[in-house]
Amino acid sequence: MNEKKLAKALKEAAVNNKLKTGFKEVMQYIKGTKLIVLSSSLPHDSETRLKKVAEENNIEVIKYSGNSVLLGRLCSVSYGTSVVSLKNVSEEEISELKG
Repeated sequence: MNEKKLAKALKEAAVNNKLKTGFKEVMQYIKGTKLIVLSSSLPHDSETRLKKVAEENNIEVIKYSGNSVLLGRLCSVSYGTSVVSLKNVSEEEISELKG
């Protein structure tokens, strides 16, 4: 996974208000989501639930190797977040991010 491209996509989504952070918010606003990014500190049961919902809705999932604090920094937010969803990513960007 290309971390610079991921950071760019996350910052762009945050600026355009197309970014949802946190498990509850991501689950609540799953409709229209194109990509979900999971941190390494997301609990296993939550990860399983998210992956199941993502599969049902044809949403790509990327596992980020950093913890929730690092994922929060990539999103330009002042708090850690274990999961992030993006709505404004193209299929091309998703394939680049998945590497």
